[in-house]
Amino acid sequence: MKNILFIFVLSLYSIQGYASSCPDGSEPVKSVSTDGTYYVFNCSEPVSTSDASSPRSNKLLPDKLKEIKVVKDWEPIADWESVKKYARLVPIPEWRNETFKCFERIKNVNPYPNKDSHTGWFSCQSYLHAVSSNDPQILGDILLSWASTSKDPMFVVPFEHPAHMAAGYDIPSTIGTFAQSYAFWYDEIEYTPEERQKVNDYITRKLMEQKFATIGRNYKGRFIKCDINDITSVFNEMTGQNNCGNIRMKVAVGEIMLGFRLENQTLLDKGHDDMYVVQAFINEDGININHASRGSNTVNYSWEYTYYSSLLAELYATVGYDYLEHTLPHGAKVHEYLSFNYRLLKDFKLTAPWAKHNVGSFFNPYSKIKNLSQEEYQKTNYGENVYSWKDGDKEFVKAHTKFVKRYMPNVYINGVKDYRVIVNNMSYQQGSGRAIYPYALHYANNAKEENAKAEKQKTGIEHWSDSSVCSWFKASLGKEAAPRIEVKNRGISCN
Repeated sequence: MKNILFIFVLSLYSIQGYASSCPDGSEPVKSVSTDGTYYVFNCSEPVSTSDASSPRSNKLLPDKLKEIKVVKDWEPIADWESVKKYARLVPIPEWRNETFKCFERIKNVNPYPNKDSHTGWFSCQSYLHAVSSNDPQILGDILLSWASTSKDPMFVVPFEHPAHMAAGYDIPSTIGTFAQSYAFWYDEIEYTPEERQKVNDYITRKLMEQKFATIGRNYKGRFIKCDINDITSVFNEMTGQNNCGNIRMKVAVGEIMLGFRLENQTLLDKGHDDMYVVQAFINEDGININHASRGSNTVNYSWEYTYYSSLLAELYATVGYDYLEHTLPHGAKVHEYLSFNYRLLKDFKLTAPWAKHNVGSFFNPYSKIKNLSQEEYQKTNYGENVYSWKDGDKEFVKAHTKFVKRYMPNVYINGVKDYRVIVNNMSYQQGSGRAIYPYALHYANNAKEENAKAEKQKTGIEHWSDSSVCSWFKASLGKEAAPRIEVKNRGISCN
């Protein structure tokens, strides 16, 4: 732990010492050392052409998020009563708790492989996020239990043991997402002052000590870390892609949210450093090639992690930063990244140049889907559960409402508050990297507007054709009050 802190302090010192020290008066460009243990700052070479000096160059751009500072008494939303009301809409997957005994499993930390190891752990994680949105004290009790044990339960024994590789992914992921939930529901969890300090210290320490060691082994030994200065390094069979991928992203967002909540600048800065590593693998066109390269699961990986962009857009808005206009390390804007992923949902072959690398997809190569039409792909196991295709843009609009309203107003759909699919809640999907659903924040900060648009959509139903009423009735699975009433009043038979 001392070594980790020492390295981190050195990195902060380096940032201060090299600031604005380039001959041309510019700030140096940050990159990660070859062994991945410290940051290197280099001045750009003098350039004379407009193309070479374009922000969309091969040079990694500085991270402007590092300029963001913590604020006193930070709150992620303005209207807590609205978000609590919205949280009551969250469907609780009780079957998961009945199957896996989730509270005891997560509290007592049993992620190690058995017949339901990885699936059971993440199923329970999703269940606990969902149930804690109605009763945050459940989350609080688990965190206090971890923080109070004499031997830290959230510690992974060496990854070299094959039975522990799943835990190497599961435990850091849970630390990240539970930190997100804790930061969000912070004031809704009752602790004594001593308990609060114990939990704060514990979660902060667990986040700070995450170094994202590579997971797994191969014939040459342990995997190597991602090379932040070589975007194609994720294609290397020797690279442990989670070092610059999903584990790091979940932890980074936890660090950012808890950094704001605890007014801990060091934790906030680490979150931004960790997220920068992940985003260094989003190319100049807004394509995360780490996700795009996942064989037949190319859309699944790409789509799932777009949610963090909208979550962060809502969070950064609370401190006056427009994240959708933020420039990523290779020059793409966040809104361009989201725009690409919208197009990807319409045409899964857009990631074909990267998907063919089949990263982590030995059993699910891209060859299984590359010759399919979009319609055929959507019916495969690789596409069926990725997105609610039958509902068109509704799921996308609800996931990225803030983005759609600004950049794609022609796609915006009134009344997405009442769109009820599995991703309607704060965190429900099995294996999901999310703890807080972004629409919960958007709705809580725009409840009056969102409710008004929902009512406007509903009041027009009496003027719809019978077929339109039936279409909505079927799409909503009979859960929407307005179309159900219309079906009854008109005597329509929606077969």
